[in-house]
Amino acid sequence: MPHKRSRKKNSQKFYCPYCDKRLWRVGSPKYHLFHQGKENIQKNLKLTHKKASFLASQQSVVVNDNIWLEEFFCEKDGKIWFYVERTEKGSLTVKLATREHWKNTTRTIDTERPSNTASEYSYKMSRQADPALINKYKKPTLGVTH
Repeated sequence: MPHKRSRKKNSQKFYCPYCDKRLWRVGSPKYHLFHQGKENIQKNLKLTHKKASFLASQQSVVVNDNIWLEEFFCEKDGKIWFYVERTEKGSLTVKLATREHWKNTTRTIDTERPSNTASEYSYKMSRQADPALINKYKKPTLGVTH
């Protein structure tokens, strides 16, 4: 029985929500979601009121190991971030990550603000296209003068 220990046949396949092509896992770190407050813990972790209030009193933040954000790659659309959830059966369900998901993740930076270690000049230059590239790929005009 060749390949009896192979896990490739059991690996789950994910598809792009825009073009329906197969997505590939990039191998990026998993950004687990956390929950604060009794009601939030109870709703997201599906716990009883008593267990949720106990966890909220013991810890100010509860990290859920069954939910995380992960980066995938589509050949046509590029990098896509997904909200990944492991079900009780062990399978994974994915949906596009929203801004609310990013606000509740661990070890992430705020994507709305530039890095505090980069200078203003570096930040501005990183947002511009290289003039040499613009001139190289500029469409030639066909003898039309303005």
